[in-house]
Amino acid sequence: MRSVLVVLLLTLPLTVLSGCGLSSQELRGTAYLAISVEGDQPLTKAILQEEVLQAQTIVAAYRQLHPHVAIETNLFRESTFIDEVRRRQAAGLGPDLMLVAGSTARSLVEANLARSITIPEGTRSQVDPDSRERLELSPRDLAGLPILRRPQLACYNRSRLATSPATTGALINQARGGLRVGLAVDSRSLFWSAGPLGADRGIIAAAAGRPLTTSERQGLQRWLEWLSAANFNQQIFIKPSQESLVQGLLARRLDWIPCNSGNLSRLRRTLGVELGVSDLPSGPYGPPTPITRLRVLAFGTGSTAQQRRLADSLALFSLNPWIQSSLTTDNQDMLPTNRFVPPSAMDTPVLKAMQRSVQQADATDDISRLLPAGDPRDHALSRLVSAVAFGELTAAEATGAVIRALAPAP
Repeated sequence: MRSVLVVLLLTLPLTVLSGCGLSSQELRGTAYLAISVEGDQPLTKAILQEEVLQAQTIVAAYRQLHPHVAIETNLFRESTFIDEVRRRQAAGLGPDLMLVAGSTARSLVEANLARSITIPEGTRSQVDPDSRERLELSPRDLAGLPILRRPQLACYNRSRLATSPATTGALINQARGGLRVGLAVDSRSLFWSAGPLGADRGIIAAAAGRPLTTSERQGLQRWLEWLSAANFNQQIFIKPSQESLVQGLLARRLDWIPCNSGNLSRLRRTLGVELGVSDLPSGPYGPPTPITRLRVLAFGTGSTAQQRRLADSLALFSLNPWIQSSLTTDNQDMLPTNRFVPPSAMDTPVLKAMQRSVQQADATDDISRLLPAGDPRDHALSRLVSAVAFGELTAAEATGAVIRALAPAP
């Protein structure tokens, strides 16, 4: 379905902003910001609020400096985002800024729907190197400006579980004892379990088009066998999407799920102090390999000179250590991309768990680069994982199919 989901004019109450060290140069006009919404789930008010939370915080602070600037915001599904931008661009209504996933920013530049950027060296040095490298088109050019990171974590109900299981074995054992565990067949929700089962190297080799070693192939089959076995445990509930897991935890039908840090604000509103947040389990073959989702500001190609000036100003403001520190400490559902945010701003158990998740994501970062979200091979992997989880294919049958499905196009 092709439609604009919601239009918000962010004109929030103004207060005096101090201590951010930015120029109060007068700016006027309207800029248009498009935000992508992940997944294909029905879009409730709570989900929409979750997606605009950081943007609202940034815009509110920005307008304290520039009260004569209005930011009009459209939300589109991630799956139709590029088509929506192309349609609006053709009508002369393309956005000036786009808050999207890192892989979408690259696709927008490749489709000539976003312009690449070259940021000053002083700004470049502030950006977390891993986030910057995921957007590099050349040594100088980026597909967009990385603004925030959403690590993958374990979320659980404290009234049912004192602490999150530290290993995949403990997770399965506790499920046998009555813990209601949720897993999603969406491959990006499951990649965290590839490292503990020794499958991460095999996925990377297959996605890179390299022949798998015997050990890599065994690791891939072991991961699929683990997923197949999980389906036979009556306390492990296999769901079609990440959002299904979130809904299960919110409704207290599930006790433990892998979650995205972007879900934390919504989970806190319902579960309150019962919400537990921790690292994902490790396993006999290594630590978890979670996905860190990068949120990026990409720049439209159809802006007027004034709109381009507003877009550049808002983007650089978003990277400011003060606003990044505020986003981190106030919401505790993201990590900053600015390396100069004070360490004291991230000194809470939840934020420390997020930092550990980012450090664990080294192997998964390789997967993300080789197999970006939206890649047809990623969809094919999800279909095969689903077939294994529901018993339509054995792990042995699926191993070869996965390797073939992940092979890059010639």
